[in-house]
Amino acid sequence: MNQKIFYYGLLELVVSVLIGVVILFISYRILNKFIKEKYDIKLDNIAFSIFCSSVLFSVAYLISGIKAPILTSVRMLQDNANYEGILLLDGFKYTGLFLTIIIIVIALINLLSIYLFTLMTKRVDEFEEIKRNNIAVSIITGVVIISISLLAKDSLYLILESFVPYPEMPSFLK
Repeated sequence: MNQKIFYYGLLELVVSVLIGVVILFISYRILNKFIKEKYDIKLDNIAFSIFCSSVLFSVAYLISGIKAPILTSVRMLQDNANYEGILLLDGFKYTGLFLTIIIIVIALINLLSIYLFTLMTKRVDEFEEIKRNNIAVSIITGVVIISISLLAKDSLYLILESFVPYPEMPSFLK
């Protein structure tokens, strides 16, 4: 058994579960605070559950790849012969940076998706319809949120990759 791969896999698993649970919990609390309470949506509202599920799926999908840039950054620092910092401290620094970026971008993607969709459907107040347990409206709103997330994920991770401390490559084109 390769212990280094085993511990690396274990670290990935722990990072994934911790980040996933925390961000999904925070997302759910925000949905409850700003939508459920604002529109006085009841606990047994299926339409709101569908809407929440769509947002949570979007959040989970967008954070699903965050561990790669975090762990790549730590590996790049660890493998750099000239590195003189504290690996754990710099690992936390990159984790915080990537989490901050991804949380802001996820919030923007979801809010922008909902906002643009509500602009396009001016005759329908989506949240009032969700309050009335209109499942059709919540499914369509949820699909829009998920679809935008599917389209935006690659760009989001390209942004995160730009912060990974890759070694400088020689340029032959100068």
